[in-house]
Amino acid sequence: MANVYTSLSNATVYTDKLEITTNAANAWVQVYAVALGTAAAVGNLYNVPFNIPANTVYQLYAGSGNKVTVTSTGTFTALELGTASSATSGVIGGGS
Repeated sequence: MANVYTSLSNATVYTDKLEITTNAANAWVQVYAVALGTAAAVGNLYNVPFNIPANTVYQLYAGSGNKVTVTSTGTFTALELGTASSATSGVIGGGS
């Protein structure tokens, strides 16, 4: 069963994709790549945070085992989609 989040702050995700649904406010999403074999963040997966407009459903690649932060002045949900198929999932136990 996939996890559903209503807050994410430097949290490990366990599938490769996330679906972010925003309500009345924009949300900003940043994905931090982790070093293989550790849980240490080594840098942003994307150059700048994604800006997801209010009242939008948006899917993005997060990578199993990476850390995600979502900020918003409104409410949002983040649903894990797919499987744990990225390289980090087998190394740090993503999906367990």
